[in-house]
Amino acid sequence: MTGVGGQGGARVESPASRYDVVAFGVDDMTLGFDMTGSRSIGRLNEMDGVMSRRGKMLGQRASWGKWVHALGRSASFWKADRNRLYVQAKLADEGALCSPGEVGSAVDRLLERMAVVGIISYEPAWVTRLDVAVDARCRPADGKLLLDALAAARLPNGWRTRSVGVPRSTVYFTARASDKVKARSYCRNLKTKQGEPFGLIRLEAQEGFDPLACPLEIVTPLLLASVWHSRFGKLSGEVRRLGREQQAVRIAGRVERGEITYAQGERLSMFLDLESLGLATSYYPQSVYASRRREATRHGYAPNELGAAPLEVDLDALLAPYAEAVAQAA
Repeated sequence: MTGVGGQGGARVESPASRYDVVAFGVDDMTLGFDMTGSRSIGRLNEMDGVMSRRGKMLGQRASWGKWVHALGRSASFWKADRNRLYVQAKLADEGALCSPGEVGSAVDRLLERMAVVGIISYEPAWVTRLDVAVDARCRPADGKLLLDALAAARLPNGWRTRSVGVPRSTVYFTARASDKVKARSYCRNLKTKQGEPFGLIRLEAQEGFDPLACPLEIVTPLLLASVWHSRFGKLSGEVRRLGREQQAVRIAGRVERGEITYAQGERLSMFLDLESLGLATSYYPQSVYASRRREATRHGYAPNELGAAPLEVDLDALLAPYAEAVAQAA
């Protein structure tokens, strides 16, 4: 991995050298097709499938019970009432990302697969969802550090963070007043059950578009970079998770300097202690817990985990290798 000192002697490592970016590109892309006037409508109505809230999901169950999509790894949904077909396209091999320069040719291959099963649209496709991601390899301790820092990040637009896993393995950014996911950061190795836990961290931005609002031809490397930066490019600042004694000293110092009130200091100290013991969610009503968590995040404190090591990191520096890879690809 870049930046790691050899056997010739120890040296201080910059935060950027901890993360070796291996891929940037599209994970999922959902395409919409207007089938009005297409001779494929009859074929779509006849195809096997199962009804879902997104329409008829095309495919069938194989003899061993697993669902097989009509378009291979790409899930497709037929909405007969509106003559629209939506395809959640997997443009790269499983687990890989489709690089920005390969998106056009990958979509062409998808259209060929559709034609093979008798689905042809005469109208240009549009995009309703883009998942844009960056993958970076790192040492497990640094992968865990990045997820912990993101869980405590102060997000733009009033968005919230939500963590999954013990220890934390996925961090979601969600909308202010709903559970709509704006981004997720997670360990690919834990998902695939291959490689060291926390050794491959994916930062994935998710963007949705209204039907017809995003024509396929405007999905350029610049747009992909813009989507990713809208989620992760505005994060900055110092993130702290402190040991018990250090925590009390630091909070007391901030009260003495007038940075926070003594009441805020008491709330922070109590909340962080309960969080470290896993008792915060049962101690506080849900609304109060959410309020205490926001207050801790606003002041730069990561919710503690039992046995977790103290941390004090610069989030800009941790994200720099990811952001640099995106900028170069654009």
